[in-house]
Amino acid sequence: MYNLLFCINSRYTEMLKVCLSSVVIHSGFDSMSVSIIYSSLRDSEIAEIKKLENSRLKINFIRFDDSVLSSSPTTGRYPKEIYYRLFAPVLLPDDIDRILYLDVDLICINSLVELYNTDISSVYYAACSHTRKILTKFNALRLGLDIADECPYINTGVLLMNLTRLRKNFDSRKIFDFIEKKGSSFILPDQDIIMGIYGDRIRLVDTLKYNLSDRILTLNNMTGGRRRLTLRDVAQNTSIIHYCGRSKPWKKSYNGRLGVFFETAVKECRQWLDAQMD
Repeated sequence: MYNLLFCINSRYTEMLKVCLSSVVIHSGFDSMSVSIIYSSLRDSEIAEIKKLENSRLKINFIRFDDSVLSSSPTTGRYPKEIYYRLFAPVLLPDDIDRILYLDVDLICINSLVELYNTDISSVYYAACSHTRKILTKFNALRLGLDIADECPYINTGVLLMNLTRLRKNFDSRKIFDFIEKKGSSFILPDQDIIMGIYGDRIRLVDTLKYNLSDRILTLNNMTGGRRRLTLRDVAQNTSIIHYCGRSKPWKKSYNGRLGVFFETAVKECRQWLDAQMD
């Protein structure tokens, strides 16, 4: 059984369908247990999502009282839901030892089995970084961290979590204290918190494979990364495409190269939903 985690509100239910259908179709997971942490979904929305269940896919909803986050920094782009994943160790059942958190503004186009089975026995998280070394040092200084520790600054849209290890060391007071002390310096709140509290126990995995964005693709090809990537390379070797940032393929202003994969994912989602209803 493969465990997946999403944290959403009503704005993201349709995006969840596209993301989740892409995982079902392409991940290589034979059976999945999906946990959805929420605070404001309507009963009708929960019922609609539950219709996606089948013999391979079970969906569980976990309501979170986010009043404890009343003083936490939020914006239109970064609502309270970005904090929910931080509390997963105490919200999820104790018999789940690892779980793969996914943002819903991403799609899966190839297997996730290798990612899910990544060795995280000695760390809290496995994730990708979208930040170069100089900016990682800047972020460490911005958050008042010891840059000698070389803590990575990760993108939390794809996050493999070692729940067993996190539970043993989880202390919500550390999160709230960090928010109180450093909240005014936050740029990406959840990423800032994870760097500040767990940064020395993170395993980095391949960004081009597991968290590819239009910006990362452009930077790789402009700066002569490991090698220039064509869309054919992406189709063959990338597992997750993440439409993070302001430019989204479902918006008229989108001008990225990876939108073609989203168009395919939407079509596949419609076919999958139709099959679910038969």
